[in-house]
Amino acid sequence: MVTSPLFDLAKFKEFAKDALQKKNVARPDQSEELFTMALALSAAVKKVFFEKSESKFSSEPVIGKNAIIQFVNRMRVDAREKFNSTTLLSMVHFYKDSAALEKDDPIGLIIVYIEREFVPEVLRLLKYPYIDYDNDDEVLDGIGTITNLIAGYFKKELNRLGYIDLEMSAFKSAVNTVLDGVEYCKDQTYKYEIEFELDDKKRLVVEFVMGVLPNTRENG
Repeated sequence: MVTSPLFDLAKFKEFAKDALQKKNVARPDQSEELFTMALALSAAVKKVFFEKSESKFSSEPVIGKNAIIQFVNRMRVDAREKFNSTTLLSMVHFYKDSAALEKDDPIGLIIVYIEREFVPEVLRLLKYPYIDYDNDDEVLDGIGTITNLIAGYFKKELNRLGYIDLEMSAFKSAVNTVLDGVEYCKDQTYKYEIEFELDDKKRLVVEFVMGVLPNTRENG
């Protein structure tokens, strides 16, 4: 075999090593950081329920980590993976700043899942105004309000950890699934899922995806 005089194997190895190091710097391992955020989200949900109704969950939340399944370059969402009956879901996106919000370029996302039959009980606990529970639009607005509350408390918890103040989208709600998937931070390949029990039964599931966030404490 004849080797081209223009090909320098040693330089090529050095170039490949340098490129790999740069790739690792650009996409750091966030495992510990994201788990801390999952704990912060758990704390946010607990605070919403306790401050609104003095309700406490039956046990500590169960935190899991799952791969993101893509659907036409968006994240697939299917509530039937959480509960075996008709389930309502609602989501709020987070953005680094108003410019990212304008472009719909999210850095983060939370999705709240509650079985439809249990939504009235959750709304009652949180002292939500009376609605017609046979009216899907009113019920979807109700779970959207719950999601908005959780997102707001989560944002405050992230601020307490030193992260930048994020912009939030309006909530969007649906029954069982979002057919065309949802936008998410494409840098991420997995999501966290947190399960909450009331009266010893799984009643609420919250998922979140979050990209790399600037931290003012680290910069300081």
